[in-house]
Amino acid sequence: MTAGEVEDVIRSQVADAAGVQSHGMTLESALILPQEISVIFRTVENGRVRDEKIQVWLVGQEMVSDGYRIVMRNDGSQFGLVSSGFPADRHPILVGWYGSLVATFLAM
Repeated sequence: MTAGEVEDVIRSQVADAAGVQSHGMTLESALILPQEISVIFRTVENGRVRDEKIQVWLVGQEMVSDGYRIVMRNDGSQFGLVSSGFPADRHPILVGWYGSLVATFLAM
C-alpha cells in the first residue's frame, strides 16, 4: 500500500466517528500522516520468547510521548496498538490487533 491508499482506508474508517473521544482526545486529533515503521510482534512458544519484526503503517498516537500508537497492517485489514516495550527493544512492541480503527482508538 501507498501512504495515499492508507489515508483512503483511514478516511473510510473515520467517516462519522471523528468526534469519538477517549483519553481526553478525539479520534480525529489522534490521527497523524501515515508512515511505515517496524514493530516487534512478540510471542511465547514452549516457554521461549520469540520476536518477529513486521512492517506496519503508523496512523495515530496519544498526545503523550510514551503513549500508545495506532498502527495498521500493510494490507489494511486490521488496526492495532503498539507501545514502547523494554528499554533494549529496538522497535515498538505490538500490543495486539483490535479490528477497526475506532475499536483500536477506544482500546488505548
